[in-house]
Amino acid sequence: MSEHERIRTLLALAASGDLSPRDMRRVDEHVARCAACRKASDELAALASSLRALPTPQPPAELVARVCRLGTTRLELQRTPRNGTAFLAPLVAASWVAALATWPLVRAEFHWLFGGWHVPAGGLVGTVGAYSILGFVLACASALAVGMSAREIRRSK
Repeated sequence: MSEHERIRTLLALAASGDLSPRDMRRVDEHVARCAACRKASDELAALASSLRALPTPQPPAELVARVCRLGTTRLELQRTPRNGTAFLAPLVAASWVAALATWPLVRAEFHWLFGGWHVPAGGLVGTVGAYSILGFVLACASALAVGMSAREIRRSK
């Protein structure tokens, strides 16, 4: 890209006053030498001044008030600690501990099943069943805690 093409891309920014002083100096020097860029710069400057003369649309007062209320509510929710958080942290930790503690048993049972080893009657069923029940109970408790937290947030709105 030539210097002339680079300056042409900067003309609109120069007309709106959004260039750095260094780039503005480059544009001014080029426009002083190039008639085509001077004409384009003058047209863009006229357009920019016409746009600045237009009235700025204002949002309805009701919309501004509503947005301010929503912003204030969200800031308050972020600042206040949620009761559900204190309940969820131990619940998540308990589910991780339970999963990690029972994983070797489940792994061994599945290895016996798929490895062709003899599994004592009820061993696999009992372990998988206990693991499933524990997972189900922890999932229900987590869902209940999340539901209570969501209800609390809805009430505060």
